[in-house]
Amino acid sequence: MTTPLRELELTAEDGCLLLGDAPGVDYLDGAERLVGAIVAEAGDLGSLSDELHLAGRTWAERYHLDRGRANALRALDLPADAVVLEVGAGCGAITRHLGERVAAVDAVEPVAARARVAARRTADLPGVRVFVGLLDDVPDEPAYDLVLVVGVLEYVGAGSASDEPYEEFLRGLRRRLRPGGALVLAIENRLGVKYLAGGHEDHSGKRWDGVQGYPDGAPARTFARRPLERLLARSGYGVRHVLGCFPDYKITRAVLTDDLVERHPQLARGIPSFPSPDWGHDEPRPVDEARLWDELITAGLADQAWNSFLVVADVDGAAPELWPADRLGVYFNTERAARWCTRAEVVGDRVRRGPLVAQRPDGVSVRGYEEPVLEGVPLLSVLADEPWRLEELLHGWRGLLRGGDGPVADHWDLVPHNVVVTAAGLRAIDLEWRVEGVTAVEVEERGLLLAADRLARDGWRGAGERTTVRDLAGWLGVLLGHAPAYVDRAAEREARFQAVRISGTTSGAGLRREQDYLRAAWRTRLDEAVAGS
Repeated sequence: MTTPLRELELTAEDGCLLLGDAPGVDYLDGAERLVGAIVAEAGDLGSLSDELHLAGRTWAERYHLDRGRANALRALDLPADAVVLEVGAGCGAITRHLGERVAAVDAVEPVAARARVAARRTADLPGVRVFVGLLDDVPDEPAYDLVLVVGVLEYVGAGSASDEPYEEFLRGLRRRLRPGGALVLAIENRLGVKYLAGGHEDHSGKRWDGVQGYPDGAPARTFARRPLERLLARSGYGVRHVLGCFPDYKITRAVLTDDLVERHPQLARGIPSFPSPDWGHDEPRPVDEARLWDELITAGLADQAWNSFLVVADVDGAAPELWPADRLGVYFNTERAARWCTRAEVVGDRVRRGPLVAQRPDGVSVRGYEEPVLEGVPLLSVLADEPWRLEELLHGWRGLLRGGDGPVADHWDLVPHNVVVTAAGLRAIDLEWRVEGVTAVEVEERGLLLAADRLARDGWRGAGERTTVRDLAGWLGVLLGHAPAYVDRAAEREARFQAVRISGTTSGAGLRREQDYLRAAWRTRLDEAVAGS
């Protein structure tokens, strides 16, 4: 596989190819040296690597190492034979994913320190080349099926209020696309619900800065949806899809469409997890982001308030479909061992979920399955508003558990927080785990323990005189005929299961260390007070 860029006679240095003179871009976030050392010593460089994922401690490190960095791209159907130009490759988190999925990747990064890390991370992928340079250094020829810019457009004008530098950059990308090629662009939304709720603007660090149009200037400029669409149109693109990313494009949990909000508003309320992370800041959010999001959905304004945009655009209407018309949304769980990471897809009125990697038959696995989208209210949310319904809903949940179809092994997740109250009664959702050898009683004890934990965390009004999590869990158990002693058994089981979920193994010293830590954490949690008591 060759491209005009690869045909240039270039100097190689530290695994990178140097374009032109020194680019003069020296932006660093301070984590590059440590991230480079971590990558250099890693045994697993894959895009789902547990080793790298767990090594990221600070936000700057996580930005380069977290496996969720590639989730926005995992949501798209990238053609296996595609030749891709990635502009602004950073330390290679997305480059690695691209190199595992497509035929060839030319990754261009202006910061040499970052490019060196990207080259190390992709050294075993024959289809990837990493270049130190700028877009202007790339031959101005139509050579690529896809051009990818993630977190780049906002910087190209150095915060300029004029559209011209951004249009010039986009036109330059377009000239490098082959006929039938597509642009994939990810950027924060200036009017995202996180920013409207008072989250710090990612580039200036100020609350409501972009919302007010950057009155004091900023090092970067983001766009609201309509201005971004107009910018692309003036630059010669036809916008195919404007998708919404939560909590943002950086470490993405969900990619949603306008149609999902229209057809399944309750699902659109439930998929994002609020408050969205305020990367680099640890201050309370002035406005309740979840309530604001609910109001935006109700008002029909949600499509203007995604936290980030993922845009697919083309130049001639002939690009391959990276996002099928019947797909309403995709969401991920990548905050667990790679072995258990999942991808769920909303297609029409169905949700299809499955693991990102093949499962091993050793007693614990995540299932591939399909279920209908259910419009209802989570059982624990009903209890929060109507605590007097406790016994009714607990007995209803028990009936659902004991009368469920299929083996008990498939019902490990049939706990109260995975039950919704619908017009037709109680229904279970998100039953992803299969745990061999468990009994219905053990699942019931697990559900009671986890329900007590969540209700206590939320300061549940129905707790009465039960002042600790242990007291509340014991009382819930008594209502279903379990002696309070069940709490310790359930906590021990949960510590082992969570250790498996985190470590990715069902045996060994690593599992035992994780289990010891979680066992102690559960003992501490059970003695903690119910919030507000």
